[in-house]
Amino acid sequence: MSTTMSIHIRSRRVAAVLTVVALAAPVAACGGNDSAAAPGADGLTTVRLASAPLGHLAPLYLAQDQGIFAKHGLKIEISSQADLVSVPSVLAGKADFATGDLTTLLVASSKKLDVKAVVPASASNGRRGADFGALVVKGGSGITRAKQLEGKTVAVNILTNIAAAAAREAVRADGGDPAKVKLVEIPFPQAPAAVGSGKVDGAWVVEPFLTAAKAQGAVPVGWGFTDLAPDLTVSAWYTSGAYHQKNPQTVTAFRDAVREAYAYAAGHEADVRAKIPTFTEIKPEVAAKITLTGTADTISRDAAEKLIGYAQRDGLITTAPNLDDLILP
Repeated sequence: MSTTMSIHIRSRRVAAVLTVVALAAPVAACGGNDSAAAPGADGLTTVRLASAPLGHLAPLYLAQDQGIFAKHGLKIEISSQADLVSVPSVLAGKADFATGDLTTLLVASSKKLDVKAVVPASASNGRRGADFGALVVKGGSGITRAKQLEGKTVAVNILTNIAAAAAREAVRADGGDPAKVKLVEIPFPQAPAAVGSGKVDGAWVVEPFLTAAKAQGAVPVGWGFTDLAPDLTVSAWYTSGAYHQKNPQTVTAFRDAVREAYAYAAGHEADVRAKIPTFTEIKPEVAAKITLTGTADTISRDAAEKLIGYAQRDGLITTAPNLDDLILP
C-alpha cells in the first residue's frame, strides 16, 4: 500500500472516531435521561434495547417468551432503528442498552465518553474454521490463503471497528503484511455480491452474510476473530454511566437475565434457529445453516487488552482506556 493510500485510510478512521465523539459530547454533557427506571402496573421494569436485528438477539427473545426476564423483574422492548443503535443515543437516554462492537466501545471510552459495557452481545465461538465471521474470497480466484491478499482490496463494513481488525489479523496470522492490504467500506449485506462480481478481492463478513457469500461461491481463507483472541468478545450490551448510577439494580438484573438467556439458548439450539426468522429477514432455511455466535456471558478483559493494542497500532486511539471504567464488574 502506498504512503498516500495509508494516510487516506487512517484519515478516514480518525474522522469516523471524531464524528462519534463530536456527536456524543453534547449529549454526554446533558447527562441523558434524568429519571430512574420504575416498575409498571405489571410490576416489571421496562428496559429499552437497541440493536441490529441479527441472530444474537434470539436468546433474548426466547428469554422473554420463557419468562426469564420477568423472573428478574424486567420486560424488554427491542428496537432496530438505526438512529438508536449508536453511542450518542445511549448517552442521550434514547435507549437504555444497545449493542456495540468492542473496538468501538474501547475507542469511545478512550475519549472519556461515559459508556459502560455490561455483558457480551456476541462472541467468537473459538473454533477456527467454523466461526460466525470469516475472511472470504471468490471461488476460483486463485487466492487460497489470507497472505495472498497483500496488494489487493478487502471489504469491511466499517474501517474503524472490530471487523477491520479481524481482517487485518487474518492476513497477519497467515504471515502476510496487513499494511499492504487496501481496506474499503462496504456494508455487510452488499459484501457477498461485491466479492462475487470482483469489485473487491475479499471481504470480512459475519453471519448470515457469511452463509450468503458461501452460497454464491465464496470460500473462507481466514478466521480473524480467533486470530485476534481465543476468547474474543465481539460486541457487548452497554449502557451509560448515568443510567447505571441511577439504576444499578436494573443493570444487574439485565446482566443476570441475559446470562440466563444464553444458558437457555445453549441447550435449545433448535429453538434459537426457529426464532431467528421471526424478527429478521433471514429465511428459515438459511437460519438452519448459519453458524451461531458463541454464548460467552462475561466480557473478556484479556481480549479487550489485545484490542486496545490493535487500536493503538491502527491509529484509532492514542491513550488506552481504563477497562475498570468501561467494563462493569
